[in-house]
Amino acid sequence: MSHNVTSTGCPVVYKPVDPVPFYQDGQLNFKAHQVGWIISGFFALVATSCTVYLVDRHLVFYTCPQQQRHIVRMLLMVPIYAIVSWLSYFYYNHAIYYETVRDCYESVVITSFFYLLLQYIGDTPVEQDEVFRNVKLKKWFFPLGWWKYRPSGLHFLWLMKISILQYAIVRPVCTLAAVALEYFGYYCLASWSPKFGHIYISLIISISVTVAMYCVVQFYLPVQKELKPYSPVLKFLSVKTIVFLVFWQSTFLSILAYFNVIKETEYMTVEEVQVGINALLETFEMFIFGFVHLVAFTHKIYRPADRTRRTKRWAAFKDVIDFRDWWYGMKDSSRYVLARSRGRDFTYVDEVRRQKYDHLEKAMGRDRWA
Repeated sequence: MSHNVTSTGCPVVYKPVDPVPFYQDGQLNFKAHQVGWIISGFFALVATSCTVYLVDRHLVFYTCPQQQRHIVRMLLMVPIYAIVSWLSYFYYNHAIYYETVRDCYESVVITSFFYLLLQYIGDTPVEQDEVFRNVKLKKWFFPLGWWKYRPSGLHFLWLMKISILQYAIVRPVCTLAAVALEYFGYYCLASWSPKFGHIYISLIISISVTVAMYCVVQFYLPVQKELKPYSPVLKFLSVKTIVFLVFWQSTFLSILAYFNVIKETEYMTVEEVQVGINALLETFEMFIFGFVHLVAFTHKIYRPADRTRRTKRWAAFKDVIDFRDWWYGMKDSSRYVLARSRGRDFTYVDEVRRQKYDHLEKAMGRDRWA
């Protein structure tokens, strides 16, 4: 074993390679690390199989694209997390790259869940606005219970959209920053020193995801009666638990490693042991959620009476990976912020009216907006 530091000062520990291979002379040499790898592989395989089946059923019976595109996007989180965690266990020296890119998918899940709730409330933005116009005065969810808001005003709905969509921007940006910092030696997962980017990236992400998840809960509370027929509680718990459990579990293990609670082994550093424990836990958790999602996001409610009426899988999947709906949401949010900064209100009714006159201008060749 040798201790060293990189040119940027990040501490690095090099361990000798285990001289006994996993397979030798016709025999399998089982050690704790290999056993854990096999177990995590089993969990990842089962979790992925459950999700592949459920996604296939949704694509075959793709009868409500407005809702199912968001459901499939959320379902893909389980195999992505399971497979990446398993690879991180095996190729633990490169786990930082796998896990950082994997964690970026959290923003897809949270944003998709929010859009799914919006679709449950109303098919169009105008219908969604009307629902919130009729909601009575409420208190903010803990810990902001002293602060009141008026959901009947459209400002609340826009505030929730902006607060949740920000994570869809912050998380990918932080992911790219973390990968770049790691490449140049300034990320340093093993250190919480302010000299490296790890502590700052973790802080930004933790604040961003907490705000997003808080606003998902805050959005749900005023319209829980309208959402009750769709059984959103189980859906919400299956999403929130994965996001919070995975992030804070990884952070907690990183802190334990930093304070030497997690010990190194003969052939593995503390960071590698930490990655292995985290990967094993995550594959087990995805194993559980793979079955939970079969119930929470069942395809049966979308299955038509005529079972022979099916959609083409590839056409449905192309709709799932078409994220233009996000782009439109971010564009409208930007217009709202711009309008408010100028002292004006922005509603979807105004936007529809503006688009109508835009088309009229093109047809008539003159400005009729005024």
